[in-house]
Amino acid sequence: MTRTPRRLALVLVLGSALHLMTGCGESPARDPIKPPPPAAFLPEQFPDIPLPPNSYMLSPDADQLAISLAGGSVRRFDVQLERRPTVSPQSAKVLLAFVKRDLEEREWHLVSSDDTSQHWHKGNEDLLVETGRTDSRTTIRYRLRPAPLPAP
Repeated sequence: MTRTPRRLALVLVLGSALHLMTGCGESPARDPIKPPPPAAFLPEQFPDIPLPPNSYMLSPDADQLAISLAGGSVRRFDVQLERRPTVSPQSAKVLLAFVKRDLEEREWHLVSSDDTSQHWHKGNEDLLVETGRTDSRTTIRYRLRPAPLPAP
């Protein structure tokens, strides 16, 4: 009686091993691994566009884009920040004064401004800086675009 269960166990073990060995070679072909897409948020590539101090954070509900291609000849910058909830309120006027000082130091030229926005120009690019509010927090948005071509 003891021989039959042992034989049965041996047959089951050998059958399982044979199944595993033959099954390993039949895995379906897999697609080659694709590299991840390049990061599209690299604000360190824009030293001429200073962001507000650490009291601001990226707006979690807004898409952020900061990418520079072709050695910097193609640049796109669309970033929205908001005042951290734990930091005391700041007026748009104070924030825009900070932006104005820092952009002038980096040789941007102010084209126009009002109480909530500033339009800047440098080289062949335009930068629009807009302030607003989310709940009770001040927000700021930077949009860098190529300057329009002059009319012929």
